[in-house]
Amino acid sequence: MVKRIWFVKLLSFFLALVLGSWPLPPLIGLWRPDWVMLVLIYWALHPLGQSLSFTFVLGLLLDVQTGTPMGVHTLSLCIVVWAAAQYGRRTRVFSLWQTSTLVAVLAVIFRGVNWLVLNIVSYSDHDVLYVLPVLSSALAWPMLVVLMRRYGGR
Repeated sequence: MVKRIWFVKLLSFFLALVLGSWPLPPLIGLWRPDWVMLVLIYWALHPLGQSLSFTFVLGLLLDVQTGTPMGVHTLSLCIVVWAAAQYGRRTRVFSLWQTSTLVAVLAVIFRGVNWLVLNIVSYSDHDVLYVLPVLSSALAWPMLVVLMRRYGGR
């Protein structure tokens, strides 16, 4: 059972990285959910939990994949996973839509930390449309949870 969970975990992270880099038209790409963040939140809320060291490595991979300075996604993902792990037990009694609201708040934190760090290093050219993935991530959360529960994540 534990080996299956680790296989599902690694496969879900791989698919999240692929979905995060899949080419989309520019207008649709603005709404792309933060798949890696969503999968990390899912596993942080899971009873087995999610380690911050693996989150750190995945954040570095995401930095390399997106071409941002090293550590930007690492910092924001570690903050989000830590915050999700703090609320892990409490969210088990939440409905799917209540958890989706928590995911929206965590996505705002993720995007806010990214924006702040990128502006500090004078690397940001983001505008108001930078927050659109927060909405799409919150809307994609129920679909992700249903798929993960169905294929071995619970």
